[in-house]
Amino acid sequence: MRANYRFKELPLAARKHVRIYQFQQFLSWGGFGITFVVLVLLLQERGFNLFDIGIITATYSATALLFELPLGGLADGIGRKPVYILGVFADIAGLLTLLFFQTFEAAVASYAFYGFGRALSSGSLDAWYVETFRKFAPDFGTVPILAKIQFGGAIGLAIGAIIGGLIADYFGPHMVVLGYGKYDAPLMVNFVISIIMLIYTILLIKEDRHPLNRQAIINGFTNVPVILRDSLKYGFEHRVVSVLLLSIGLISLAFFALENYWIVFVEPMIDSQYAVSIIGILTSVYFFSIAIGVSFSAPLNSLFNNRTANTLIFIIVLSGLILIGFSFTENVYIFAVVLFFLNTVRGTRRSLLDSLFHKNIPDDKRSTLLSLESVIQQLGGIVGMLGLGYVAEVYGISTAWKISGIVVIISGLILFMLPKRMASMPIVSHKKGDDEN
Repeated sequence: MRANYRFKELPLAARKHVRIYQFQQFLSWGGFGITFVVLVLLLQERGFNLFDIGIITATYSATALLFELPLGGLADGIGRKPVYILGVFADIAGLLTLLFFQTFEAAVASYAFYGFGRALSSGSLDAWYVETFRKFAPDFGTVPILAKIQFGGAIGLAIGAIIGGLIADYFGPHMVVLGYGKYDAPLMVNFVISIIMLIYTILLIKEDRHPLNRQAIINGFTNVPVILRDSLKYGFEHRVVSVLLLSIGLISLAFFALENYWIVFVEPMIDSQYAVSIIGILTSVYFFSIAIGVSFSAPLNSLFNNRTANTLIFIIVLSGLILIGFSFTENVYIFAVVLFFLNTVRGTRRSLLDSLFHKNIPDDKRSTLLSLESVIQQLGGIVGMLGLGYVAEVYGISTAWKISGIVVIISGLILFMLPKRMASMPIVSHKKGDDEN
């Protein structure tokens, strides 16, 4: 199994497969980036405080938590593409609800739609991507090609963030004249991007198995309880996967507070009529630095002799230390620099952790276990948004980030259990080869 290789060394079919999904993820995350830069500001404009925003965001996590596993099992039963497409429609419903209704209840409903969309989409196309790649290139590992997909998504987020900030500043005042809010224009543009991405997915993402028909859907739902039982048992009893899930949950608990409050934290530092455009640029730094980190994941892993668990320990502990330092920033320029380094380190972690997770799960449970991973992330998010949201409102965002940094360091130290456990675990059998360490 080749862990390090150049993209051009892959078979032509595998390269085409990677490029198609990379652009799909660029469109998907690019549309989200357009709205990400204004979401918290939009909610504040409508009169919601930090704890209110924490409750709204926790609704997203709670909805995803309720539906992740059943819908992940459905994806394993009837196919990944149809389930993902339903998720896109749920996201569009959330977007339209947030755009046309102004109340707290509407915001909660919108984020519930987003959570349902997350439950449908997670564990679907990613599983399809890995399994199809193995079919086209059975002798190649997945760290580099997972990094390429995450790089495409991060670039989409970065570009979308700049566009979203510019749209809010330059078209926002005109939207107010028409009876909308200043931050509604980016939501409208995201709607258009979502439709384009939906058409692209329908036409170019090809899935050979699970023809979509009524009986397949009925059988898929019927088989969900069995799929769930086997996958849950596997995930919580597997000595490697269970440790990864615990670490993932703690990381999500900590970083939800960063992702939701950093814009509110930095806004008072900016003295400009184009504050949203500047925040858009900072948001692009936020996501672009993740993309840079993703591109360094394979080389950094090589420095640790491709011992992925050891690499992850170093990266996660370092990110926790930087997060604590981040909470002390008071100048926008220092803030931007630390933000860049923090997310570069975070980006380096993603493909390594994903590869290690994929290595230890079998194909027939892949979608469901990816959904289980997402459930753990959302559970951590709920605790983080309610607990750290309260801390941020009462004691300040910087205090919440200090606590988050300590939690991240703990999540990295937990992984010290992995090397010994991995050495004693049998290799998981896949249809087409196994991943690298």
